[in-house]
Amino acid sequence: MRTHINTRKALEYSIKDGVAWSVNEGLGNSYVSPYMIALGGDNFQIGMLTSVPNFIANSSQLATPKFVKKTSRKSLVTSLVLLQALMWVPILSLSFITRIDSLIIPLLLIFFYTLYLTFGSLARPAWSSWMGDLVPEEERGKFFGRRNEIIGFTGLISMIFAGFFLDLFKGWGGNLFLGFAILFFLAMIARLVSRYYLIKQYEPKFKEDEKYYFSFSQFVKKIWRRGRRPNNFGRFTLYTALVSFAVNLAAPFFAVYMLRDLGFSYTVFILITVSSSLTRLLSMPKWGKFLDRYGTLKTLKIGGFLIPFVPLLWLWSSNPIYLFAIEIFDGLAWAAFDLSSFNFVYDVVTRQRREIAFAYFNALNGLGTFIGASVGGLLATHFPFKIGFHPILFLFLISGILRFILSAFMLPHLREVRKVKPSKPLSYFMGGFIRRRLHRI
Repeated sequence: MRTHINTRKALEYSIKDGVAWSVNEGLGNSYVSPYMIALGGDNFQIGMLTSVPNFIANSSQLATPKFVKKTSRKSLVTSLVLLQALMWVPILSLSFITRIDSLIIPLLLIFFYTLYLTFGSLARPAWSSWMGDLVPEEERGKFFGRRNEIIGFTGLISMIFAGFFLDLFKGWGGNLFLGFAILFFLAMIARLVSRYYLIKQYEPKFKEDEKYYFSFSQFVKKIWRRGRRPNNFGRFTLYTALVSFAVNLAAPFFAVYMLRDLGFSYTVFILITVSSSLTRLLSMPKWGKFLDRYGTLKTLKIGGFLIPFVPLLWLWSSNPIYLFAIEIFDGLAWAAFDLSSFNFVYDVVTRQRREIAFAYFNALNGLGTFIGASVGGLLATHFPFKIGFHPILFLFLISGILRFILSAFMLPHLREVRKVKPSKPLSYFMGGFIRRRLHRI
């Protein structure tokens, strides 16, 4: 009974931790790319801002299992979160040294942001393992759907506030950098609040067992194992890593396209951006219930075949209202993909191997992000073809095509692990629609 009470309180603290974390994301992370643009970074440097920090940060997770052997998951996570929060200090300090060589400042931002993401990434496998012990398997979709809805709504408000805030400071005599500094300071405070709730959160007893350990090289060698027992987790990880490559060919440049090429204000930029976040948080609980009922793989397949359309639809118009509508579709697609991706690891990996599995999963996805954003940055800066096509729009086209090819060829090779209802998924959505209509009658 005592353990049950501790677990229930821990899940409540987890939601509060997530709320504070989302404020940190909304005020801080969401504006690092616009910050780089304001500091004078070019397309290649903006691509590097995504590729280098994500690659180093995700690769660092390979060391997390070694750290957990020396300390508890809770102690490791709370220590790393403190270091991550403090990294906002040097990042915001760049706002006051903008007269230094324009080449040095973007490089300093990349360096400090790399440290920021690395501290957070080192904590992620331990946190994921910790949460896996707290949330019952049959309630994961429901809990994480609800948690993501709450923190998404908080992040949405934070992002909108930050967009208006920056436009306000930009209008006050061009004090834009002071606005960025204040936002990043508030982001630091929010991350420290997040750490406070992590400290209060209960951690079930857990001890590493060497017999469950497998090296990264062993994992890579068997990543596409054939035969009677194919490597389900390996195939899934390879698929998401390649999707990360395809996505990040274009992902760093949506902000560049809107702020620099289309000349949108921060307010318009953030309204288009948060339309995706709003749809994501509103649809997340529905996707969570769908996942619990029909399985992780069906949810993943729906998301996997929807996300290729997002960058392709950006090619048709630059009208802000049109882009706002496209980002609503983006949020619906990515809500399904992100929730199912996170839960698929829990489904196919045993409790004892979750920590190391998340580390390897994130490391390979980080590699995909690094290569994708680096190649995208090079193409956006040194476009090799003269075909009368905007380089960034060309990246959107290639990204969409690659996403579709990967989903079409690789998703059929994955298999569902959890027991699910055989009903057709479409009936789940249509059934709810019909019930609401009958209720109104």
